[in-house]
Amino acid sequence: MVVLLSSCASLTKSQVEAVNQFSKTSADFSAYPSKIMTSLADVYVKRGVYLVNSLEDFDDINKASDPDDDSSAEKTVKQHIAELNHIMESKRHGYNTSKTIDITFKIIDKYIHALRLLSSDKHISNAGEQATNLGAGLDSLIGAYNNIPESKKVTKGIGGLVGSLIMAGGKQWVRAKQANEIKRFVPAADELISVMTGNLLQFLRSGKIDSLIANERQGIETDYKNFLRHRKPQIQHERDYLELYMDVDRIDTLRIQTIEATEALRAAHADLTAQILQKKTLNEFITALQTLYDDVKEVRTTISAIDSHKK
Repeated sequence: MVVLLSSCASLTKSQVEAVNQFSKTSADFSAYPSKIMTSLADVYVKRGVYLVNSLEDFDDINKASDPDDDSSAEKTVKQHIAELNHIMESKRHGYNTSKTIDITFKIIDKYIHALRLLSSDKHISNAGEQATNLGAGLDSLIGAYNNIPESKKVTKGIGGLVGSLIMAGGKQWVRAKQANEIKRFVPAADELISVMTGNLLQFLRSGKIDSLIANERQGIETDYKNFLRHRKPQIQHERDYLELYMDVDRIDTLRIQTIEATEALRAAHADLTAQILQKKTLNEFITALQTLYDDVKEVRTTISAIDSHKK
């Protein structure tokens, strides 16, 4: 069970606002590391199309001696479709993440969502219901995570703190209650954030991602060379080739930026916890929050660049 703080002093308004700013800056954080995998999968599919179009010569179909004999044509078409289907199957199974990382993504997002609800200064009509559902969901995810044999175990019961929110007449927060819940919730979750960000860093620095990036970079050139041996390229083909090459470079950049943002998330949460526990000034936390904000902004810019040519 979570060990709660014994001090009864509430947080100041500025501290509650700091918590809310942290939650807003960290919103949808798991989308950043998962974007690395989905983008690599997209590159794999696009280069695979060039490879498939270099495996058969469709011109031979039109040169058949018997126009009514379409057996060779049918065989070529079936082989072509089979190769395309194989690409999609490889995408599904070769670019997924482990169960530990999948749950890590969900836990971080659920926690940040709960923190944003806890620190909101606006009326939320169903906040009590949301808090209960978020708390139960968070505890359920932590339980599932702890059941994974290779996972580093974390403390249970954190979600119950979210579910204990009380509304005054169903219309507004009891500010003292809000501050007290935050004061209990954030420090109790610091171990959780430390472990979850550790999981992300291990994943982002893993040899698997290095290998996938290197494989896609080499595969783009290899598959396009095969395509050129069988097809006359159009201007759009050349543009696709260059864009795929740039995408791999962007994905590698995104990986580095996401590592920095994950480290910043961990540091900012640790500073926030220290500020709450030790009644420190906001100066140190504001610096950490600004670093997190800047890192997240860079990540989002790179993701926008990856997505831009798809439109």
